Amino acid sequence: MECATICYDKKHFFPMHLHPDRYTFSYIINGSSNLICKDAIFTLKAGDLVVIPPYVAHQTLVENFFHYKVIRVPKLYSFNTISSDRLGLTIIQNCHSYKHHFDTWFESIRDTNTKNLGATNSEETRVPEVFKHFLISTSANSTKSKLILKKALVHFEHNYNRTILVEELLDLTCLSDSHFQRLFKTNIGISPIRYLQNLRIEKAKEYIKTRDSFTDIAYDTGFFDQSHFNKYFKMNVGMIPKKYADLVKND
Repeated sequence: MECATICYDKKHFFPMHLHPDRYTFSYIINGSSNLICKDAIFTLKAGDLVVIPPYVAHQTLVENFFHYKVIRVPKLYSFNTISSDRLGLTIIQNCHSYKHHFDTWFESIRDTNTKNLGATNSEETRVPEVFKHFLISTSANSTKSKLILKKALVHFEHNYNRTILVEELLDLTCLSDSHFQRLFKTNIGISPIRYLQNLRIEKAKEYIKTRDSFTDIAYDTGFFDQSHFNKYFKMNVGMIPKKYADLVKND
């Protein structure tokens, strides 16, 4: 698990994106933003708690100022299931009853990470009981469409650091281009190319925690050069890689 305090002090429109490998618990400290999910728009403001599971496509629009704390929890910490027709994310307004628990959890994670104890198999005990019911997993039903999409997602995971041709995905899934694009967007919430860009940025964020060369990170995550990397990183994260590195390494 990891935590961070993030502040945006100017307008930024984040593209539609998702987190394939983690849940995010965000507590809004100050300011406001609009959160878009499945064509619904929600206004987030101070005192709100937002929980977003893996693979829930969403978009955030910051108009002026937005300050929040976030706890990121690996998706292996799942406790129950839901059907895929639900919205997916959870927003609790004026969540005063959760604030103390959130702050205590946040400080515990930060203290543990500062001491460099690392993650263990028993780490799920660090999830406070009050938050466990938010940790959900999708239905275990494996339809033909899901199995096809899993092939594509695994292919992305194993090859994000290089150019992936559309023909590779079509051969892998045995679908036409239009059918594959439609199936992917309908089930994942974003297009295949947007998913690949999203995945590369998520991998880059992980590399930044332990590595210093942004040029190497750019090439290792499939970007043409550092300029290309910087452009997409700022578009997706709202800040350049250097600022993000300072944030995650000093929090």
